[in-house]
Amino acid sequence: MLRAAKAKSSKTVASKGTDVQILLKPVAAFLRKSGFPKSMLIAEWRVAVNRPLSSKSRLKVVRIGSDFLDAGVVSRWLRDPTYLNHAGRPVDLPLRGERSISALMKAEQVPYSPSKMLALLIEFGTVTKVGATRYRLIRQSLNYVIPEYLPFEPNFRFLVDAAHACSGGAGVTSQAPRLFWHTAASTKIQRKHFPAFLQFANQRGLLLMREIDDWLESHEVRKAQGTTKAIGTKNMRRIGLGLFGICADLK
Repeated sequence: MLRAAKAKSSKTVASKGTDVQILLKPVAAFLRKSGFPKSMLIAEWRVAVNRPLSSKSRLKVVRIGSDFLDAGVVSRWLRDPTYLNHAGRPVDLPLRGERSISALMKAEQVPYSPSKMLALLIEFGTVTKVGATRYRLIRQSLNYVIPEYLPFEPNFRFLVDAAHACSGGAGVTSQAPRLFWHTAASTKIQRKHFPAFLQFANQRGLLLMREIDDWLESHEVRKAQGTTKAIGTKNMRRIGLGLFGICADLK
């Protein structure tokens, strides 16, 4: 599991200093173009940085060593006939073999270690061990919030994607795509209905995401069978769709 990884402090410096700029540049451009002076942004940034230092929260943010867990592995496990039983349900899989988690990762061209990926999926409650060598998919979506800590990389990627979507056109680069975002929310819902809403939205959202997965898979450029030549990345882009739940107290 990830007990050793948790020993790493959240103060560990990112391997590339520009990683933080990836998140902050579109936000800064958005605020500057809305009329905030540079001096005010710097002052607000200092407050935002210093305030968490006085927080009493013990929840840690931990680097797990993967940019994000590839949802394609879970998606393929749910819909590829190779990994389904006669009733159309995902079968239990070993870590390695012709019909295995390793085979799933290879089909999705996921570059991470199969054993590490499996450990993460178990830690996040997506997969559980059901035998000496077999594992069962018990959750259809990837939940990156667990009681002990927040994994840095997938949540950082989520923030980057959200920042680019909501600040598109702010002038970071003339080549940036014009993304979109839609929300469906209400301020007239009692707190007791939140769990039912999450279950409803998650189920309906998964149906949509499977359609998105099918479209993406049908347009992917993949290596020819038996070749090891890397696919050129000049004209390649990471594209997709993200869903998230909203719950905020009213002021």
